[in-house]
Formats: sequence, C-alpha cells, structure tokens
Amino acid sequence: MVEKKKMVDQRHITSLFLAGLVLILISLKSFAEQSTPLVHDLDMAIGNPESQVTVVDYSSLTCPHCATFHAEIFPKLKEEYIDTGKVNLIFREVYFDGPGLWASMVARCRDKDAFFPTIDLLFRKQDFWSSSSSQIDIVNGLTSIGKQVGLSDKEVLDCLKDRDKAKDLVAWYKNNSANDSIDSTPTIIVNGEKLSNRSYPSLKEAIEVYLKD
Repeated sequence: MVEKKKMVDQRHITSLFLAGLVLILISLKSFAEQSTPLVHDLDMAIGNPESQVTVVDYSSLTCPHCATFHAEIFPKLKEEYIDTGKVNLIFREVYFDGPGLWASMVARCRDKDAFFPTIDLLFRKQDFWSSSSSQIDIVNGLTSIGKQVGLSDKEVLDCLKDRDKAKDLVAWYKNNSANDSIDSTPTIIVNGEKLSNRSYPSLKEAIEVYLKD
C-alpha cells in the first residue's frame, strides 16, 4: 500500500512538473512576440558598484561556449579584478530557449547571495541537466541542481510555475537584447564597448584602458 501511494505521488509530481513546463514554454513564446515595456531592474551583479569599470556578461545557461567562458575566463577575471574591487560585473541571462529560462528561474529562487553560486553550478553541470531532449528530464536535472543549493522539489517547481516572474524576465531580456544588439552568446561588454575577442588577454586589455592613472 505504501509503495502504491509513492507511485501515485510520483505520478502526481510528474504531472505538476509537466504542467509547469507547458506554462513556461507558452509564456516564453507569447511574451517574446509581445512588445513589452522595460521592467524593474533584474540585473545580478558581483563586485564593486563604484568601480571605474563595468563588465556586462550576456550568457545563456544552455550555451556550451558560455560554460567554457565561465570555466576558463571568469575565475581569472574574478580573482584579478572583481575580488580586488576594480570591476563590477553584471550578469544578464539570454533566453534563446525554454530550458535557459527555466535554469535562470531556478537560479533566482533564493536570495541574491545564492545566485552566482547557482549559476556556477549550472554551468559546471550543464551537460548533466541540459543535454536531454525530454523536458521532464531537464526539469529533473534542474531539480537536482536546486537540491544542491538548498532548494526542495516543491520550491523548484514553484519557481518554474511563476508566470509573473517568467514574464518579467523575458521582458527584461528583450529590452537588454535590443539595447545592446545581442544575437550570440557569450557577449562581453566593457564600459559600453562590445568585445570581438573573448580571450582573457583581450578582456584584460580592455579593462586596463580604464584603470590607467
């Protein structure tokens, strides 16, 4: 009897997951087709907001090149410039697909202090949660990520079902994308100038221009 109840509960949870996914998928499509006004600021930043240099990182959480950038370039940038107060980094998610939006919503489930550690985990385990063609497998993968940062299954599901948050995020993304002409990821902007070369030496050179006495 207990085993049967567990199976029923699992089917119920799965159906709720799927219902939430359908809702967010519909939201992504319909919101992207609408002309939406600029919403409140949803930027996530790390570093010194008073620094002379602002680096904006446009990345999709399902983008392999973005995962590589965050594995190889971001740690150097953080150690040399962010942690030393020389750079303020603004991270802006790009939603080229539904799973990218879902992952962003999971990263934003908790307070701002948890955002960047969750983003780091999502990039490091990108193959684990984003590679399946099954929507439910992707959500299960995101649920696993959520558990690793202290979220329950219910909390992850509640985040994914938050249609108002999805609407705000898509509107925010659309405005950012239009303002900065974002058509690929990762796109790195240093004090308003878009970098054509995303190597660390090129990024360092672009930053140092503004740090000279």
